[in-house]
Amino acid sequence: MKTQLIVCVAGVMAAVGGCEKQPEAKTVTEVPLPQAHSVPAQATPAPAAPAQPEAAKPSTEGASSVEVLGLKLSVPDGWTVAPPSNSMRLAEIHVPGAGGDAAQACLVAFSSAGGTVQLNMDRWQGQVKGGTAGERVEQQIGGMKVTTAEFVGTYAGMGEGPAKEGWMLRGSIVETPAGLLFIKMTGPKAAMEGQRDAFHAMVRSIAKP
Repeated sequence: MKTQLIVCVAGVMAAVGGCEKQPEAKTVTEVPLPQAHSVPAQATPAPAAPAQPEAAKPSTEGASSVEVLGLKLSVPDGWTVAPPSNSMRLAEIHVPGAGGDAAQACLVAFSSAGGTVQLNMDRWQGQVKGGTAGERVEQQIGGMKVTTAEFVGTYAGMGEGPAKEGWMLRGSIVETPAGLLFIKMTGPKAAMEGQRDAFHAMVRSIAKP
């Protein structure tokens, strides 16, 4: 009888325990965190390179004068100032042949170098082989001494191409405050003789601008 009572009590307690309400589990919904968006760093634009000024191009068309070593010379009619064809020249003038004959064209080159007037006159004479030297003339122009001479023969120049027979070199050396200025004109003898007065007029026009 005790045994049955114990069993009965145990069963009642088990039943009561089984009826106790268990706490409900709360469902937690995970809210996704906003993902951080990486903002790409904006590259700082490199400063634009300053525009390089375009090299000035000499305007020679219709030029009526040429400036060299601080002096200005008038250009005779029909003569054309051109950019120097090599780095040894300060300026250059092209003189067309009569009737446009290219074979009779002459060239005037302006340059400067050291040495004495005599040494440079000797150098010019050495560029004209087997010829003759004309009279040397010295004069004062614009307060400067100018020495002019002519050489006729086979013009060899300074490696400027094959030697040319029957050519003339007419040159003036101006003793300027900035050094010696060489005005050297070369071409066929007949064409050079026809331009003699124009050459001398250009040299006599020397003045400070």
